[in-house]
Amino acid sequence: MSSHELGAATTFGQAKEFQDLARLCEVAAAADRELDARIACAVFPGLAHLARLDIAVWSHDDGSRIRALRYTGEPAAAAMLVPPGHWIEADHDWHDCVWLYGPGSDDALSARHAHRPLAISAVCLRMRACLATISRRI
Repeated sequence: MSSHELGAATTFGQAKEFQDLARLCEVAAAADRELDARIACAVFPGLAHLARLDIAVWSHDDGSRIRALRYTGEPAAAAMLVPPGHWIEADHDWHDCVWLYGPGSDDALSARHAHRPLAISAVCLRMRACLATISRRI
């Protein structure tokens, strides 16, 4: 497999993982540390090479630790998933829905969940899937 084919396969795999995680966020009943860990691993693939100490906690060789943010439980943590150059909007009349807009586009992606951090996480992961698909075509 050439490096170009390998890169395309990797971005396809990333796009699918982001889509799967977005769906999991939308059907989750509540915040979930295991889901936080999967999100962290998708966004930061290097975590897969570290020793896992506990759910959403990894260790470097030197003993220092990394803990996944509470993407599914805290709105501020979920907002860290917003891709660069994008922004979130919410409507006070639609408490369970958030929209994510990108640069140079009036089109938006949306996600719904009664628990706002799960909606934010879902829409951000869905946008990351779209961006991975676009980068695959370039």
